[in-house]
Amino acid sequence: MKLCAIQPEYPYTPDRADAAVEYLVDALGRCDESCDLILLPEYSNAPTVFPKGECIPYAKNHTDRLIRAAVDAARRCRAIVAVNYVAEIGGSFRNTTRVFDSRGNVAGDYYKQHLPVSETAVKMMDDAYTFGYLPPEIVEADGIRLGFLTCYDCYFNEYIAHIAARKPDIVLVSSHQRSERADILEMQVKNIAFNTNAFVLRASVAMGEGRDGGCSMVAGPDGRILAGFGQQIGMLSCEIGDPHRKYMRSNSFGGAMIPNDRFVEQGRTPWSYRACGSAVIPGDDKLPYPRVCAHRGFSAIAPENSLPAFGAAIALGATEIELDVWETKDGVPVVSHDPSVERTSNGTGSIREMTFAELRKLDFGARHAEAFAGLRIPALDEVLGQFPRQVIVNLHVKSSGTEHFSRETIRKLDAAVRRYDCLGHVYVTGRADVMEALLEAAPELIRCMGAGDDPMNVVKNAIRYQCRKLQFMKPHFTREMIDEAHAHGIRCNMFWSDIPAEAAEMVGMGIDTVLTNNYLQIARAVRNKVNKSDD
Repeated sequence: MKLCAIQPEYPYTPDRADAAVEYLVDALGRCDESCDLILLPEYSNAPTVFPKGECIPYAKNHTDRLIRAAVDAARRCRAIVAVNYVAEIGGSFRNTTRVFDSRGNVAGDYYKQHLPVSETAVKMMDDAYTFGYLPPEIVEADGIRLGFLTCYDCYFNEYIAHIAARKPDIVLVSSHQRSERADILEMQVKNIAFNTNAFVLRASVAMGEGRDGGCSMVAGPDGRILAGFGQQIGMLSCEIGDPHRKYMRSNSFGGAMIPNDRFVEQGRTPWSYRACGSAVIPGDDKLPYPRVCAHRGFSAIAPENSLPAFGAAIALGATEIELDVWETKDGVPVVSHDPSVERTSNGTGSIREMTFAELRKLDFGARHAEAFAGLRIPALDEVLGQFPRQVIVNLHVKSSGTEHFSRETIRKLDAAVRRYDCLGHVYVTGRADVMEALLEAAPELIRCMGAGDDPMNVVKNAIRYQCRKLQFMKPHFTREMIDEAHAHGIRCNMFWSDIPAEAAEMVGMGIDTVLTNNYLQIARAVRNKVNKSDD
């Protein structure tokens, strides 16, 4: 099988973009029947950096001719042709790799998974689809399983491992990577090939001798470069033989020969890796508003601040939960609203005066319902370990508000958050003493100023402690306070509402997150409010 990558000269200015598109159209017209798979570089119908707002109009005017040339080449050469371009998908525009089979029919699309800021902010590419679970696309064309990586995608080994699990024969890499060194590009292609146990065909642009970027190339499943094109202008061609061939290696020293991807897969321990996959949601900085926060979990149906309450909320779609933390006598952060255990357990006493082992002997479930009898108080580690990066956690650190809050406690909380890789999924709510301790001992933790004993000055205090969020306490808030917070880039929580109409009214006033004990009803009300606003 012969793999081909067309590498045009990169147009450094918009006035040279027409020539680059024309080159690609002409190159497709020159392809012959010796080509079995032809790949074009990234942004083939908008091949340069345009001023904000100009990329999509340019692409729309230069798509039809390019796609016609790709279809003609597929039919004429009886080859698979893959084109990366700005494609209109459902009314928005996406960085798309479209595959045409040897009959010129669309075999499938791949949408770039990892978009740098410039693609959404300047090129105006849609990235909404990247916020939900999408397994790596595999397109089958003429008996070949094709996987895909586009430019920035090549830096994410978690994604590459997922591609490997889908068993591609060839991974297509349409790219620019105009500022990346040639040795790094080669290393990436080798890594992709070796870890996916597949051939890799990379198509890029010629940046000019002595410059970074460019470097169309082909690698084999054993991680060796089979052909490279450097900064040349033209078409890279490489015969690879059987495209289904896999790199075989010994199953450890002296063992039987097995495919390399199986050798790696059999040794994986994913429970020790960063949480990823379909259960993980975007971090706090990316997850959209408005939100509904399940206060102490779905506490209407399960014991508050318990793993069942948190699990129920998450299972029903909650993207945010709130929990309260106290430290035990022996320094273990545990999840409980009250400083004492009388209301929620069958015991008596203060949490601060009991050890974790003593607390674990108590029943924290039977008071809610007999079905929960025997439920134990959870440590913060258990909650973060059970739901890592699956939900945003509003971590309410309890304090007196007047004493010097322990920096060591803050460091423990910070360590727990980092241990489960939840830095972007946890924010800490508390009074002024907690905010002060956070600034000093764990400044990277997201801070949320609680209303505490000074609710009408919560905005001023949030500004003082450089908080990204604040939490109003009903009824101590006004529309002017919300507007002032937003003017300073501060998101506004509201504690609390269990009444659907009230929660919808709060969102209408500009509240970003509503805390509730009645998650399902309030989530529905907020969702309906947002949908009506969109209409």
